[in-house]
Amino acid sequence: MTSIIESFQKMNMIGRIGAFVGIVASVSGIILWVIPNIFNEAIPITFVGLGLPAILGFIASLYGTSWLMYVVFIGSLPLSLYVAMTPSIFRFFLLVSLGYLASAILLTMDKRNQNKG
Repeated sequence: MTSIIESFQKMNMIGRIGAFVGIVASVSGIILWVIPNIFNEAIPITFVGLGLPAILGFIASLYGTSWLMYVVFIGSLPLSLYVAMTPSIFRFFLLVSLGYLASAILLTMDKRNQNKG
């Protein structure tokens, strides 16, 4: 398995931007997931639907794996769409999911550029 430093060295500018977007989206998702769990009991479905994808998205961004970012996006999208319809701060989960998608697309573009050159 490659190290984090090696994966960043292999990336071009598009891949590094994609990794940065994924890291920002993941950290935002973790922060947004922690907020309701501080004031209420931890609900397991929110961890599976929002917390776990944020953690996996952070790891995928560090290693630059686009397929895992797509999995994170698909896994977090249903619950993100649900909480986006609530009149609270949690509607920002939709932006987090879109950040996962943008990161996955940019990382895929980076992989394709590496394979061409």
